[in-house]
Amino acid sequence: MEEIKTVLIAGGSGLIGGQLTKVLKERGCRVYKLSRNARKQGQIQWNPKTKQIDENHLSKIHILINLAGANIGDRNWTTTRKQELIDSRVQSTLFLSELAPKMPKLVYYIGASGVNCYDAQQAKVFHEEDDYGPDFLSTLVRDWESASDQFQGICPYMKLRIAMVLSDRGGSLNAMKRPIFFGLGSPLGSGNQYHPWIHIDDLCRIILFGIQHQLEGTFNAVADCDTNRTMMKGIAKYMRRPFFFPAVPSGILKFFLGERSMLVLSDLRVSNDKIKKIGFEFKFDKLNKALKALFPK
Repeated sequence: MEEIKTVLIAGGSGLIGGQLTKVLKERGCRVYKLSRNARKQGQIQWNPKTKQIDENHLSKIHILINLAGANIGDRNWTTTRKQELIDSRVQSTLFLSELAPKMPKLVYYIGASGVNCYDAQQAKVFHEEDDYGPDFLSTLVRDWESASDQFQGICPYMKLRIAMVLSDRGGSLNAMKRPIFFGLGSPLGSGNQYHPWIHIDDLCRIILFGIQHQLEGTFNAVADCDTNRTMMKGIAKYMRRPFFFPAVPSGILKFFLGERSMLVLSDLRVSNDKIKKIGFEFKFDKLNKALKALFPK
């Protein structure tokens, strides 16, 4: 990456963007972040909804990384919220593609998307070439990735289907830790449903790997898949908290979470063979290894 100095991150203030910024700066890159409320040095004001942006630094950008998108799991999926989730991803991506002519040094684009794009079926392991599913998340990812395809002909680009990100700074792991902290550790639903996951350090490493090798196409960013029971029990072990309560029935989760309950109830197994065959090696390829790193003694 010696020849690439300047990176622009959309969605850079989030969990992934914060860690990625740190990693890029450690490698000598200059990093700018797009922000609706740019107040800090290195932030660029933008509003993809109104298609407004401060263009002052765009001519410097070599790498564009798009992580923009409203939080999938923090609110009920009302019709209005669903549209917000779509617009925050699709419209922002389309706006970035429209800005590409103002980035004459742009040589690579990475567009994030989600691994929950497949038609989850028990016992099937999904690969990148498998079809999208019919549900809301699958449709969202399809449209999101289609927007990233606007970079075709502009520069090489990679679409990264990101699994549940495990980090000690927030995100899904924090949500899973909460009931366990209060001694209420238990599986959710049957507990036998598989969840694809990735340690945040490996996710940042995949992004760097993509930049270094100018990877093109769609890749699953998944370290492994484990059952909900295994994950919850493993977290309880490292938190030194009990894990003996009966499983929370799926009906209760559906009642409180509505359609959003699919985030914890879907049974999804996803392959990472494609990225590994190119030469990427996961540092945290097993759940126990990842959790041990996230819960230091």
